[in-house]
Amino acid sequence: MKPLLTRRSLLQLATAGAGTAALGSLSGCEQPPGPQATPAPGTPANHTHEEYVWLSANANLPLFTRHDHPALQLAGRELGVQVTIAGPSSVDIPGLVAALEQTTARKPAGLMVVGWDPSALVPPINAAVAAGIPVVCVDADVPASRRLAFIGTDWFEIGVRQAEAMVKALAGRTGKVALLGLIEQEIDQRAFAGFRSVAEKAGLTCLDPQQDKGNTAEATRVAAGLIQGVPDLVGMAGFDSESGPGISQAIKEAGRTGKIVATCVDAEEPHLRFVQEGILTACVGQKRELFTYLGVRALFEARHSPLRFTKNDSAAGISPIAAFYNTGTYTVTRENLGFFL
Repeated sequence: MKPLLTRRSLLQLATAGAGTAALGSLSGCEQPPGPQATPAPGTPANHTHEEYVWLSANANLPLFTRHDHPALQLAGRELGVQVTIAGPSSVDIPGLVAALEQTTARKPAGLMVVGWDPSALVPPINAAVAAGIPVVCVDADVPASRRLAFIGTDWFEIGVRQAEAMVKALAGRTGKVALLGLIEQEIDQRAFAGFRSVAEKAGLTCLDPQQDKGNTAEATRVAAGLIQGVPDLVGMAGFDSESGPGISQAIKEAGRTGKIVATCVDAEEPHLRFVQEGILTACVGQKRELFTYLGVRALFEARHSPLRFTKNDSAAGISPIAAFYNTGTYTVTRENLGFFL
């Protein structure tokens, strides 16, 4: 089976020295701009000169072009502003840093950054904010930076939703459950914790998480080994986009469909086909379109909100938007599959 490429799996291919050298960080002492002056009553506002930029590594990944980019364009049309896509066409972290610095230099109205690397992106994000440009992170956060907000999925919730679906499908059966994913990633660790918080209360024993390297073939291999080596295995949960298809393939090849309950994160076409076959019990999807759409709107509000908290919110470091937007999840099962295929 051809591996399903996602932002998170491709990050495993990145190396510290890959790509072009980043440009020198910009510096400054300005604060993000406060609310802009409103036009006189009866005068329609015109924001067509404003540019809001979405930046990511591997910026034209099919996952992005299917979900994120259309939502970006939709928000731009509704607000009457320009929206732009920027970033390297590969998993090139120095290239992403350089793209962020180059974009900052032309002073757009706002920046939306997918936080591929939560450490390397801190200086360029802080430099953009210091230059007076509002910045939010979407999809993946850079919490140590001065970004105004994170807009995306709560991964603890992803674990909870998977466990709830598995417990329901097991209908009282108990035994051992395997967890697969990118075990070094903070978001996966949060998801594992969410899963355990429900599964262990239901009497299930969660095995130590297994590394699948964000690769379908590796997930299949790891899952097959677990099926052979754990006689009382009753469930498998996947926390990377490749985990679900890999787990499903292993269950199918071992002839254990219906005997091992499988759940996973993300609901792309390969995942949905395994739900249709009855191998995957549930897929927990992320609302990618929503966090990208809200990203544009949050940046727009950061510039134009009429709310005031002090005499000078900008100087006081107070933003008129929320600091965290949990965009939620949805669960796909055979009962509602028709809406997604």
